[in-house]
Amino acid sequence: MNWLYLIAIAAFMAVSNVNSLSLDPVASTELEQYIKKGDCVISMRHIRPRRKLHISIEALFMIDFPTLKHKLSFFLDRMNQRVTLDVTSNGATVSKHFELPNTNETSTIRSLALHFHKNHIAMLVDCKESSTHELDISLTELYAQMDTDPVIKLFRERKYPLYFDGQLEPALQRTNCQKGVHKRNKVHMMRTQVAEREKNKKRDVRNWFSNDSSDKHHDEERTPIEVEQRGDIPIMHGDCEDALAKSLSDLMELVKLLREDIANQRQEISYLRRLLENCAGCKEPSSGSLRLEATCRNANPCYPGVECRETSSGLRCGRCPLGLVGDGKICKPGVTCTDRPCFIGVQCRDTLNGAQCDACPIGYDGDGRSCTIRTANLLVPSHNVQHYQRQYTARKYSVIST
Repeated sequence: MNWLYLIAIAAFMAVSNVNSLSLDPVASTELEQYIKKGDCVISMRHIRPRRKLHISIEALFMIDFPTLKHKLSFFLDRMNQRVTLDVTSNGATVSKHFELPNTNETSTIRSLALHFHKNHIAMLVDCKESSTHELDISLTELYAQMDTDPVIKLFRERKYPLYFDGQLEPALQRTNCQKGVHKRNKVHMMRTQVAEREKNKKRDVRNWFSNDSSDKHHDEERTPIEVEQRGDIPIMHGDCEDALAKSLSDLMELVKLLREDIANQRQEISYLRRLLENCAGCKEPSSGSLRLEATCRNANPCYPGVECRETSSGLRCGRCPLGLVGDGKICKPGVTCTDRPCFIGVQCRDTLNGAQCDACPIGYDGDGRSCTIRTANLLVPSHNVQHYQRQYTARKYSVIST
């Protein structure tokens, strides 16, 4: 009964963990592209332990083939130090376990990668391959079996982003695995060089003592054997010293030329400063100095498009453009005499405020724009004036002809 109880609890925790996963459409599309090509690497970084330590099993991600009812679910089991793969096909579930060494409930996994190659799955933990398993059918074959509308859905834990690659090397480079390998190789090489250098120094000292003890009675003036010095400070002889002296002399000549150029630039700057200080055009004009007269070129007061004229009394502006009224400096829309606003026979004058009409003709009443005939008991509207004029003219000519 106890075993059944534990199995039921584990199944309940797994189901609750799966329910915590959420669909990632972008990652699903990206994974589908890699599965079409063949190999695929899914990697994760910095998998930290949960705050609730009593939950030892947590879901990482799930790959779902909906039309085939086939799922691959990956769970992290810290208590048993393994990653469990549950392959569900048509309701039946088969579990496979990947070993996760040196991991406990409080440790952080720096990198976790799953390499899918045909029917083969290999898991790499912190850049090291831990274990491998075989699948009954590869991801590419599953995708090929979905003839109509193939769709792959990827569910993942929100706090663990997934990275996809077609090969294993880019995935390792993303987790800085190659940098760690190069760094360890470099440290090992440096240690080897230091050990070899110390060994050479000890040998040279022993040779010096042995040669000095055997030859000091025979040849006191003999030059002692040179002990190898530091490799990063070489001793120069002959041509090297001459080349160094020549380089130093060339450097001194360049410094001398640079000083001369700086002195010349200082003189030119001081000369320009004096010119600016004594420039009459750069100074502000005083009250008693001659002022510049305003011209149409430098101070045009007229409305755009209006002619500007220079006269003895000052600047003058022409007429406003057609359809505008004003003094030429300020123009605004209005009625002009060109629009013929006045009554027939009434004189029109253009003013600053627009067209002005004189008084109506004799026998008419009005403001000059609309006029009516003055009669004893009847005022004829202005729009009938032309009709009456035509009738009067016709009667006049008919009397003359008879």
